[in-house]
Amino acid sequence: MESSHKIETTYSAAFSAQKYISKINSGEYIPRGSSVSNYTCKEEPNMQFRPYMEDASKLIDSYLGDPNQGYFAVFDGHGGIEAVDYCKARLHEELRKCIQEFPDDIPQAFIKCFQKVDDQLRLTGAITSGTTATVSLLRKEGYQKVLYVANVGDSRAVLITSGGSDQLSYDHKGTDSAEIDRILKGEGIIIRGRVAGQLAVTRALGDHHLKSCGVSCIPNVCRRVITPNDVCLIIASDGVWDVVDHNTIRANKGKSSLDISSELVQRAIAMGSQDNICVVTVFF
Repeated sequence: MESSHKIETTYSAAFSAQKYISKINSGEYIPRGSSVSNYTCKEEPNMQFRPYMEDASKLIDSYLGDPNQGYFAVFDGHGGIEAVDYCKARLHEELRKCIQEFPDDIPQAFIKCFQKVDDQLRLTGAITSGTTATVSLLRKEGYQKVLYVANVGDSRAVLITSGGSDQLSYDHKGTDSAEIDRILKGEGIIIRGRVAGQLAVTRALGDHHLKSCGVSCIPNVCRRVITPNDVCLIIASDGVWDVVDHNTIRANKGKSSLDISSELVQRAIAMGSQDNICVVTVFF
């Protein structure tokens, strides 16, 4: 692996724990894509533990009008939904501009894009709210199909292969030794595994009240050439990964993206997830 660097649904109403029955949203299932075979988003607010939904996704097949190009992203907010809503609405547009600026350097385009969106969030007032961002771009480069994944925070992108799984994103957490070193060298603050004792993730878009304490908007960017052994991409918020080991996921023959996403949501709930859940599955 080379490394550098919702469906919109409104959730309201009071919650009654006694009457709670977990329902998986119908979500979005595209059985036949253009840039990919099929793809699905499934979401679960998990209102037994969370009063409102702060996860979101953005799925764009034929991204930039190119039938061989796809954009698939998951955002997990904290401190409010403002940063998530902005990123869902705008990040793909800013990425388009940055790809035009750096057409032969997609990692640099992602870095510039994340920096621009982070600055825009500051100007729009996302001071104490922020979001993770795990954004994938699938495109043709010559005769190859190439997947780029850029991320900040701990939402995770996992490539399921015929032989197992590969994590393509990086978990930016206050317990990670490399992130601790980065923050301390920059004279930032880590207290009890959190930036300034407040934020569990060390990289995010928004959270400008903690930027001087070490929170960074610079993404990890991975480039992966897709081979016949690669089955699907899963991007999910930590409502899944806190309780599900990605090494245990298998894409058995005959399964679709709908099957995988639905099973992951059900599995996370059954294993005791106490967070919002968002799962995007893309079959190549």
